[in-house]
Amino acid sequence: MITLPRMTSRRSLLVAASTLVAGSALASIPAPQGRKLAFRVFREEKDIGTHEVSFSRQGDSWTVEIAIDLAVSFGPVPLYRYRHRAREVWASGQFASVEADTNDNGTTLRVRAERSGTAVMVSSTQSGDYAAPSTALPSTHWNRRMLDVPFINTQTGELLRSAVSPLGTGQVETASGMRIPVRRFEIRGPILLETWYDEGATWAGLRFKGRDGSQITYRRQEPAV
Repeated sequence: MITLPRMTSRRSLLVAASTLVAGSALASIPAPQGRKLAFRVFREEKDIGTHEVSFSRQGDSWTVEIAIDLAVSFGPVPLYRYRHRAREVWASGQFASVEADTNDNGTTLRVRAERSGTAVMVSSTQSGDYAAPSTALPSTHWNRRMLDVPFINTQTGELLRSAVSPLGTGQVETASGMRIPVRRFEIRGPILLETWYDEGATWAGLRFKGRDGSQITYRRQEPAV
């Protein structure tokens, strides 16, 4: 049993309690060990690029940086290029804002979203300006909580209320050929997508059909550092 000194004030106890609450909130951000996730992206088993997620913390805030670089070519001839950069900010365990810029084979897209009162205010080049529900999260996939709420497409700015179905457990292959146990989820929306999270609820990859019908697969680089 822990005995408190007699001179401990009520204010001191409140400060201690608030510190514990803040620590719990920070712990709710599912940043992986090493604070980085890296994926190789495959199109029909051909490596076409990378998707990286980096996490940094300052005080009770987290910044999450997303970088996607893809290129499809026919021999030496480039056919398609894709570049996406996004920055999320989380404060005390709560989503605060996201800024995302995309170059989709020459088409530039911009999304900005920021929490304001009881809504998330969204501004985007493709979907315009609107107020999303306060529970909405960006569709950056690293956060398992995204599957439980409406999410904001960080390329188009569209608010999605996709149907999410658990598919049970299974195993998926990493970029190095390892097989790891995961929980699988299907997301039905503008596209049909399957996403995976490992036993620690860390994002483990995904799979979907590209615009041309080719299969796109994310394979996590191990270890996740």
